[in-house]
Amino acid sequence: MSYEEIAQKREQEDLRIIDVREQDEYDAVHVKGVELFPLSKLREGERPEPDDRPVAIICRSGGRSAMACQILEGEGWEECINVEGGTNAAIEMGEEEVERG
Repeated sequence: MSYEEIAQKREQEDLRIIDVREQDEYDAVHVKGVELFPLSKLREGERPEPDDRPVAIICRSGGRSAMACQILEGEGWEECINVEGGTNAAIEMGEEEVERG
């Protein structure tokens, strides 16, 4: 799903967004209100605590978030949305929610 679609969905419902980049990347720039859970932790077997909200996974451009969705869906996460274009797309849109470190 494109970042534009995610931004609209976020306005309409309680959408959980997880950023799977590393801490230094997140600290440099991230979408306001997203939680950080690096892909490296997912690969090591750690998992974020699931809840009832639909979840969108974001990274820099969409590659790592696609991998994270595969991991989580393989473990039964029902609605896991890959954010195509990632944080780069949010920046390109002029997203007001982007925070820079």
